[in-house]
Amino acid sequence: MFIFIILILIFGAPSQGFCDDQISPLFGLGQENFDFKIGDIGGPKREAKYQPNMAGVSRLALTAYGFTVGASLRGSSQELDPKYGKTDFFDVQLDYHNRKWGIDFVYQDYKGFYTQSTNQLQLFPELRFQQYSLMGRIAMEEGDFTVGALLNQADQIKKSSGKYYFVGGFRQHVMDNTISLLQQDYVGINPELENLRKMKVTSLNLGLGAGKYWVADNHIFAGALLDLIGTYGFYKYTDVKNVDDMTQKPSLSYSLKVGFGYAGETYKFGFSLSGDSTTLVTPGLSFMVPQALRTLIYLRLTF
Repeated sequence: MFIFIILILIFGAPSQGFCDDQISPLFGLGQENFDFKIGDIGGPKREAKYQPNMAGVSRLALTAYGFTVGASLRGSSQELDPKYGKTDFFDVQLDYHNRKWGIDFVYQDYKGFYTQSTNQLQLFPELRFQQYSLMGRIAMEEGDFTVGALLNQADQIKKSSGKYYFVGGFRQHVMDNTISLLQQDYVGINPELENLRKMKVTSLNLGLGAGKYWVADNHIFAGALLDLIGTYGFYKYTDVKNVDDMTQKPSLSYSLKVGFGYAGETYKFGFSLSGDSTTLVTPGLSFMVPQALRTLIYLRLTF
């Protein structure tokens, strides 16, 4: 499997945790993976997983005054196994976080998937999945904990700290395909889901988050941030006969961020992991779960 490695240079101007006369460049190596699952299909086939033909996505970003602009890059398709088909994608992520509040914008568009859940490898060259989100958070209390400190030490980590957050925002997910998602040995198990060709979900999201990191005397730190989010979706299903059906349904989603490393005065380094999972309801009493997993290994210097 192809592994794409890129050196990311992020010139992070001092955020609230650094002095005004300090410069803090960050060197990082990151990847992102995306897939979605369909669960509770019925019968002996309870789950199917759909993946793009990508070994992972490396990120290139620029950070200044707490504001980050990032884009995804993929290596040459010549290194990928062609038997899994071809995936075209576009990915942009913007975020801003300080000690009181934060905001995240995500736009992702993938076309071309495959599944190995069937008896034989099944390609979906026309399967397209898009997701857009604008999510924010507001701290319920004062404290040194920040999302930027946890993920890449954009803010200084001086002592153990934690916070609770209100989390909320808007999301939209669109799945579009020319054939059924259920193929081969999945045919006939769930007729309603089998007839689905397009699904559009616009959702309102509200939840709570809790984050904390612990710092030892030797400046080693570890922490995590968990968001539990209630999702109320407005659904539009389109079946094989191009007939639309609209409904409204609740579901539950979550986001988990983990970070650990060394928070020295001049040299700071660490590893962070960020995962998001959203539950969407499909026809036939099944559910679809798009998932994204991002990792970053970094070194930050403070002058």
